[in-house]
Amino acid sequence: MTALALAATTAACSDESSSSGSTILNVAGAPTGPLQRNFNPFLTTGPMNLIGGVSMINEPLFIPSAVEVGKTTPWLAKSWKYSADGKELTLDLQSGVKWSDGRPFSAEDVVFTFNMLQKNPAMNVYGLALGPARAEGPDKVVLTFPVPGFTQEAFIGATYIVPKHIWEAVPDPAAFTNENPVGTGPFMLDTWSPQGYLLKKNPGYWQAGKPKIDGLRYVVYNSNVSANLALAQGELDWAANFVNNIEKEYVAKDPANNKYWFPPVAPTFLGMNLTKPQYQNTDVRKAISLALDREKLVEVAEQNQQPANTTPTGLVFPQHERFVAAKYKGVTLKQDIPAAKALMEKAGYRIGGDGYAVGPDGKRFTMTLLTSSGFTDIITMYQVMTDQLKQIGIEVKVETKATSEFIANQFVGNFDASTVGPLTGAFTPFHAYERTLAGYLTQDIGKPAFANQVRWKDTRTDQLLQQYAATQDPAAQQAALDGIQDIMVEQVPVIPLFNFVAWAEYNTRKVVGWPDAGNPYATATPIGPGSVLVATSLEPKAK
Repeated sequence: MTALALAATTAACSDESSSSGSTILNVAGAPTGPLQRNFNPFLTTGPMNLIGGVSMINEPLFIPSAVEVGKTTPWLAKSWKYSADGKELTLDLQSGVKWSDGRPFSAEDVVFTFNMLQKNPAMNVYGLALGPARAEGPDKVVLTFPVPGFTQEAFIGATYIVPKHIWEAVPDPAAFTNENPVGTGPFMLDTWSPQGYLLKKNPGYWQAGKPKIDGLRYVVYNSNVSANLALAQGELDWAANFVNNIEKEYVAKDPANNKYWFPPVAPTFLGMNLTKPQYQNTDVRKAISLALDREKLVEVAEQNQQPANTTPTGLVFPQHERFVAAKYKGVTLKQDIPAAKALMEKAGYRIGGDGYAVGPDGKRFTMTLLTSSGFTDIITMYQVMTDQLKQIGIEVKVETKATSEFIANQFVGNFDASTVGPLTGAFTPFHAYERTLAGYLTQDIGKPAFANQVRWKDTRTDQLLQQYAATQDPAAQQAALDGIQDIMVEQVPVIPLFNFVAWAEYNTRKVVGWPDAGNPYATATPIGPGSVLVATSLEPKAK
């Protein structure tokens, strides 16, 4: 059965179940193609992390806001507090929580989870600097850090907790497929196939009266095209897609019910593999940045649904705007082809009669841009970028791979250039920079780097990041941010392109309670830790 056929079938089932008193939503995140049965919540390229569902089963401790700096919603942890030196974080947990197999949840599960991540770096996708964790009673955990852990708070909160009584028997947790997941979440696995899976309500969920919907059916698509067709036809209730002509192709199909909200949450950069000699010249990186017309890129490729990032600091507006250094407030990036050509010449490149730049070694400057074959908007952006970079003599080639393969290649550094950014979140300006530029979080080529995929290694950058992390003094933190912004502007380790948005399309035919710009209690995307806050806030629409 094709994914689209499955969508039609499941939509029909959903309508039937709704008429009989239950509410099941059809959901789709990133296009992935057929799935393997793998519910390991720490696998970045796993099905639940790509199309959604992970936090519905394995919950986070608390949920940091992606749209309001400093706002956090308690979850499995009801409160938490750092020691004065930042090297201990005490968590007070909810009581009365049970795993979906009926076993009690306790501090031992949280301690086990963090100690497991410390011992298995391949699973530590947030790059947490962890010391030993310990329990101080059934509902109290103390996490320790080798360095001040203030800036790790958001990622500590977003870490998914797994049951010790199951995972402690696993010889290699990084390779564990977790085919029959057990969690504390509001939903539990019911059925699975390579084309999708159904999560049903957890009858023993710890939040009384929740969830108010009965299930979530995650449906697989090969690309945005097939997913958007299902969305337009009303076969999907909740999605995270780029939709071409969204007002016409989606909203207009049912204006009263078809909604979307795309708040910007993280910067997206053009990242070049900095282990390659042609990208190690600062003048070349500056030239590439000057060659780009960002407004044109997002107009053509994103229809302005994802806004251009035109601050040379790369920070996300509006939430990070107040953190921009005084000297860069109001400064914007603009295309300047003559200046870009001059920088290419300064770097030793000459444009030949064929219009392409040749270096001192006699080789043409070629850039290969990597993305997912399912990301149709990024493919379009690369096509526009091809024309813009040709103006300064750079030959662009576009390479596409399946989503999971694209991500895996980017992590191990098997790419020339690509869109990069703080994939795990930009909850503060620090996170935007650390996840993109921290030398202490990256890895050698061939080893997966969950942060800093471009392999930027700069002592001053790391010093400033660590300066910020060692204090809670706002003035000292801003001084560190100012220094990092100087590096962004003067050395251009990555090139600001656009602000990644939390894609979310949803309808109100069956349920209400969705977040939006007027009620931003979470982003509305079905992917990531915050999606469980959305799912537990939804309730069937009154008839």
